[in-house]
Amino acid sequence: MLPRSLASLVSLLVIQLLTSHPLFASSPSHPSDTQTDDIKLRLGAEDSWPPYSDASGKGISVDLIKAAFKNSGVTPVFHVLPYARVLHDLDSGKIDGGFNVNRQSTTEAKYIFGEVPLLRVKSYWFFAAGHHPQIQSIKEVPDKFRVGVIRDYEYGDDYEQQRYRFTEVKVSQQSQIIRMLKQGRIDAGIMFEREAEYAMRQLQIKAGIFDKRFLNHEGDVYLAFSHKSPRARWMAQELDKGLLMLKQTGEYDRLIAHQTNH
Repeated sequence: MLPRSLASLVSLLVIQLLTSHPLFASSPSHPSDTQTDDIKLRLGAEDSWPPYSDASGKGISVDLIKAAFKNSGVTPVFHVLPYARVLHDLDSGKIDGGFNVNRQSTTEAKYIFGEVPLLRVKSYWFFAAGHHPQIQSIKEVPDKFRVGVIRDYEYGDDYEQQRYRFTEVKVSQQSQIIRMLKQGRIDAGIMFEREAEYAMRQLQIKAGIFDKRFLNHEGDVYLAFSHKSPRARWMAQELDKGLLMLKQTGEYDRLIAHQTNH
């Protein structure tokens, strides 16, 4: 049996070794805490939000995340999923993080966010051209109005406060909103600007068929991390560092421009 003083010293050393290892550290703050050959980061990639993230696992958000983690020792592993499944797996801890999540009161209570957003996006109310010209703000949208939205998307706090008034038609893809609006099956659709433009080009929708009437929400989109991921806060910090570096070097703007023009 070891002397009590020596046994205590050995126990202390073992505890220090364990708690300093990345597998056991919940939010390391020093470089020595994060030394590892390779950390696999399991990420849920939304499958239907081109040009940000598409069914093939490509897009602006994917490129930004890869570039941001390039020099961190973190390797993102992307699981392409419907957005609702991304949130489900994020809640359960099956994945470490998921994107593209709008940071608002309902999501801040559930997930861990860094300080630097992936993107800043705008969503608008779209109407069939010439229809409902009297509606110029969300407060003027009548009760029971049929509004096309993507299932489980976040549309900002203002919309959250009003959504109970509307008859939401929930779909999984932007193209469905566009087709239903064109066919008169919904009265309006809420779509993110760049996403809507991309989808309309793919569907060969003629300019002028819809009115982009008024802004619904302008906000930041993030890679959100699960509270059940042991290194979530450290990963959020590493992502912040990488995104800031991309912006300082100009690579951030180049990546967005490249995807937007293709």
